[in-house]
Amino acid sequence: MLSVKEVCKVYNGVVVLKGISLRVEEREVVGLVGPNGSGKSTLLRIIAGFEKPNCGRIFFMNREITGLKPEKVVKLGISYSFQIPRPFKNLKVIENIAVASLLRFDKKRAFEIAREICELIGLEEDKKAENLSQGELKLLEIARALATKPKLLLLDEPFSGLDVKNTRWVLSEVLKLKRMGFSMMITAHRVKILEDIVDRFIELRGGRIVKG
Repeated sequence: MLSVKEVCKVYNGVVVLKGISLRVEEREVVGLVGPNGSGKSTLLRIIAGFEKPNCGRIFFMNREITGLKPEKVVKLGISYSFQIPRPFKNLKVIENIAVASLLRFDKKRAFEIAREICELIGLEEDKKAENLSQGELKLLEIARALATKPKLLLLDEPFSGLDVKNTRWVLSEVLKLKRMGFSMMITAHRVKILEDIVDRFIELRGGRIVKG
């Protein structure tokens, strides 16, 4: 499904990723783990089109997507969930999700999808984003990623900044997506939090794959 070949990234002379090669198969959930600064989030942003690699190539469903803009990557079936939620605070939950869905669907279908996702994720559709808890904000961010009907979900630190209760809540919803057959790449600092979700781990340190 996804193939990353010898990808590297340099910021201001600092090498952040060094020859990263990996694969993600259909219906597979891969945990991308490692300490801060290991390159996890950078790799996801490159796959999603928010960053361009300095070298290497990326293929999705047998099509090269290296350097494509995020909106084109989304339309091909890859969706990215930001580590720090970025909702439209003055909009309702359902409106936030529908806005994301408009990248691929017309308005009527976008709101139908948004309602389906609210029911799936367990979010109150008429609640304003500015009134959501941290757990609800994380789930809204994931819901917005689901709104484009992706083939591959990239979840960047979906459990960071959450207390135990909200971590368990978000974890249960991500497990639900796994059972539904979603292909996912999920980043985290700690292996333990992903043990019940992922099929295998890839560990990054210093911009290199050291395990997986």
